[in-house]
Amino acid sequence: MPTNAYPTQITPHFSYRELTRSETARRHGIDNTPNPDELANLIYTAQQLEKVRAYLNDKYQKPIAIIVTSCYRSERVNKLVGGSPTSAHRFGLAADCDATGFISSDFAKEILQMRDKGLIAFDQLILEFPERGDGAWVHIGFKKDGIGQRNQVLTAIKKGSKTVYLQGLQGE
Repeated sequence: MPTNAYPTQITPHFSYRELTRSETARRHGIDNTPNPDELANLIYTAQQLEKVRAYLNDKYQKPIAIIVTSCYRSERVNKLVGGSPTSAHRFGLAADCDATGFISSDFAKEILQMRDKGLIAFDQLILEFPERGDGAWVHIGFKKDGIGQRNQVLTAIKKGSKTVYLQGLQGE
């Protein structure tokens, strides 16, 4: 639960609850509250998501929501979900998300268009499991304060029980 130091809304369209929600934390009774540095990272991530939302709303002249399914993960939550210890989620610098009215591969392409126009920079953009169809999502990760972004584009797929990362957007 956010304390008085933590705002209810991080940005106009992204709430603290949405960016810290974790079913894994809830099931295991784990506190998923970010520390002040992680909260600052969450604010930065939410500001970048606002850019994506505004771009899509302007381009398509209609309201398009960004649905965040995972953002901040405490160290314990990150371990439980099998995340890398260096995962950007661990520090509040990544969001797994989709946009209403888009399949995940098209949503990823929109973010790439933004990058190509100089409207956003990211560390990683990963199209996650496009073979799942509607079960796919887009991971967008950032570096702290936007410094040193790699603009790396990957596609994650399952080969047997292993996750494999391919260069670029694949499986469209």
